[in-house]
Amino acid sequence: MHRIDKFLARLDAGRRKKVLDIAERIKKGDFSGLDMRKLQGSPGVYRVRVGRVRIKFTMDASGTRIFNIDNRGENTYRDI
Repeated sequence: MHRIDKFLARLDAGRRKKVLDIAERIKKGDFSGLDMRKLQGSPGVYRVRVGRVRIKFTMDASGTRIFNIDNRGENTYRDI
């Protein structure tokens, strides 16, 4: 099972639905109303905040790719 799938399985149904809805919006390129920021020191890497959950993704000419969804913690941005 993929790391993102494991994380989503641990969330309660309401939070999981909210995170998945926002992930779909990110994939479609609809960033209106989202708490989105570009990460410093990582070209083309962004994050969207959903409460304590962070959705990290890359954006380039080929599209948008979500590579991590995890709770905010001390090591949240170290693996980039």
